[in-house]
Amino acid sequence: MIIMGDPLSPESRAAIPRVLRVTERQGGGIPAVIGWDIGPFLVSPRLRDILEELEPGRHDFVPIEVRSETRGPDEVFYGMYYLMVELIGLDAVVIEQTSFIKGVGQEGYEQTARFDPEASGTCALDARVIEGHHFWKLPRDFGKTAKHPDRLVTGYFCSDELWARIEEERLDGWEVQKTCALVQV
Repeated sequence: MIIMGDPLSPESRAAIPRVLRVTERQGGGIPAVIGWDIGPFLVSPRLRDILEELEPGRHDFVPIEVRSETRGPDEVFYGMYYLMVELIGLDAVVIEQTSFIKGVGQEGYEQTARFDPEASGTCALDARVIEGHHFWKLPRDFGKTAKHPDRLVTGYFCSDELWARIEEERLDGWEVQKTCALVQV
């Protein structure tokens, strides 16, 4: 439900586990962001604070204790992280100016709707749509076409300002896979 962006009922929200057990990475510690490529994401208190500073009240967070996989006297409590639920989806991709795996524009979108991972491939975002936003995802229906009505394409985006803060404070766990250009449509 969280990945799909479905609103959570009080019952669904209450059913979210409140403890996540993790294995430390080699070298020790855990990253500031824990999650999967398609989400959902748990963020450290510092990253949550930055998001709240940049976008007050826009995101919905559920607190979750993060503990080591080891239980007993060697158990480590890493603190509270925050599960991001019901992320805003913005229809900001300018399809005609974006490269997809199987072509540019509408033709490539119809074929795959997956962004071209090559550095030379372009990704264009409508500057007016994303104005004032710092973290968002693709809308739920992105990639759905008459030929592919059940296709699921996920993608997360952040502003340059948010990314600069993440790098400045050395908050790890996310990586930039593609830089998009802002265009005026």
